[in-house]
Amino acid sequence: MLFIKFSCVAAYHNGGCYLNDSGRRKYLKAFVQRMAEEIQTDAGEKQPKWDLLNRQIKAFKQFVYNPSHHYQPYRID
Repeated sequence: MLFIKFSCVAAYHNGGCYLNDSGRRKYLKAFVQRMAEEIQTDAGEKQPKWDLLNRQIKAFKQFVYNPSHHYQPYRID
C-alpha cells in the first residue's frame, strides 16, 4: 500500500480528495518508485512491477478480443 504524509497538499470537497500540485508530485514520485521495484514472478524471474502490469494488460486485452484464449491473472500473495 502506498502511504504518503499529506500536509496541506489536499483539499476535500464533494466527497473526494483533490491533490494540489505539490501533492500530485509527491504521490506520482512515490507511485513511480513503487512501480520500479522488482518482484519475483512464479517463473522465478525478477522484473519491475511496470513490466508485470504491461504483460497483464496485454493478456487481458487478448482475452477480451478473443475469449477462447485463457486469461490467468497474476495473483499477489
